[in-house]
Amino acid sequence: MSNGTLYYEALDGSEVTGNSTLFYGATKYKKTGGSKVTVQLGQETVEGSWYSGNKSVSAGQTVSHSFGGQSKAKYAYNCKATGKMKASNGGPWYTPTVHFC
Repeated sequence: MSNGTLYYEALDGSEVTGNSTLFYGATKYKKTGGSKVTVQLGQETVEGSWYSGNKSVSAGQTVSHSFGGQSKAKYAYNCKATGKMKASNGGPWYTPTVHFC
């Protein structure tokens, strides 16, 4: 992914709402060059995979998507999650895995 940077953050629910049964993830893409593309920002855990709807992004812009509170016991019992992205010109690309608890 030479035309931008993909970021991912995951937090234990105890840090966000005080509910330690949940986790919260968000994926962000900062496009630094190239032509306009349509992307879908994603999140992957040991038991689940999600993508946002389509988002158009041009050079110099940043798009993001938050996945809301999700059950650690159901989807991320190992406390690990990864951001990902697919685009109209390729992918998927992945971020390093985050250990959030």
